[in-house]
Amino acid sequence: MLTEADYSMTDNAFGGSQGRNKGDDTLLVKFYKHPRFNQTKSHEAGRPIYDEDDYISIMQPGNKDSIIIRPAMDLDKQRFSVHWAKYKARQDDDQIEGTLLEMWPGVTRAIAEELKFFNVRTVEQLAGMSDVNGAKIMGINTLKQRAKAYLDLSDKTAAADALITANARIDELMAAVEALKAGREVEEEEDEEDPEE
Repeated sequence: MLTEADYSMTDNAFGGSQGRNKGDDTLLVKFYKHPRFNQTKSHEAGRPIYDEDDYISIMQPGNKDSIIIRPAMDLDKQRFSVHWAKYKARQDDDQIEGTLLEMWPGVTRAIAEELKFFNVRTVEQLAGMSDVNGAKIMGINTLKQRAKAYLDLSDKTAAADALITANARIDELMAAVEALKAGREVEEEEDEEDPEE
């Protein structure tokens, strides 16, 4: 399986070089949302944060080894405009942001799938779920408590990390100031020793 292929590879692999879009009508094309790890937000929050991006899957019928899966590009949206329009029509454009339940060690994959059925996709959504909405889910109060504890610990960890980083930066700046002071004192001493300059 090809993963993260560039557009030129996709185009060549599926007959684009023989004439633009020749054979596209026989391809199995699917646009979908796929979670992508957001390193910056994860570092700031102190826990894994994922954003959902548009991905494309392109397959040739009858060829199980010829599958391309990668983030969707503007060229894909133009080339497969009918598929893109159908995808946009059926999606609700809600961007999920947070720690995905399936990536959180606090629940099993089965529980994550069950919660997904109830439109709960992230730890943040689980922690904030109302008691009324959670009444249908067995053991929800324990899960909510675990989610809240995880988020609280993550916030504290992120705050501690930020404090450590800030203190390290302050130490660097203080050392730089001391070095400048020491350099200036040396210059002043040299000026005093050599008054002719």
